[in-house]
Amino acid sequence: MRLFVALDLPADVRETLALMRGSMPGVQWVPAENHHITLRFIGEVTDRHRMEEIDLALSRLAWKPFELSLAQADIREGLNADSLLIGVERTPQLDALQSQVESALRRAGCFPAKRRFQPAVTLGHFSPSQRADAIQWVQRHNLFRSKPMPVEHVTLFESLRSLGEHVYVPRAEYAWQPDMPLIPEEE
Repeated sequence: MRLFVALDLPADVRETLALMRGSMPGVQWVPAENHHITLRFIGEVTDRHRMEEIDLALSRLAWKPFELSLAQADIREGLNADSLLIGVERTPQLDALQSQVESALRRAGCFPAKRRFQPAVTLGHFSPSQRADAIQWVQRHNLFRSKPMPVEHVTLFESLRSLGEHVYVPRAEYAWQPDMPLIPEEE
């Protein structure tokens, strides 16, 4: 199973982001149901014991609910294609939650994250030859800002490939637990 941990977006935010689809020709748009904020990509997990360790580690996450907002359009360069994205306003609570996810997964035997945490929602992919159009797209959508949305759980997703497209299937949700003591950050 190809796994990642993310914040699922509320339906109304997905609908708002979906309105941006089609606003640049030639883009491979991400289906709205796949919009999310990745906290940590795990990768391929085939060992059942490792899966159970990941589940146990994530079930022990402890944080207080908080709100976050999406803001500003951007471009992220990739190996084969570049991406159009909407950024996430960084907050100390978001960074602490992501750090806690990273620590939990490392305790569960996962390798350290390969990339620095850059929270965003990927809306679509385009070829480098479309860079000028992408810059115009960013300029048109750069003032975008979502309403604040609550963060009360994280989701473990499995990424499946179906008919050439990725389908993200929620495998487990880990909700905020008010009775769980907050875990201090590891240094």
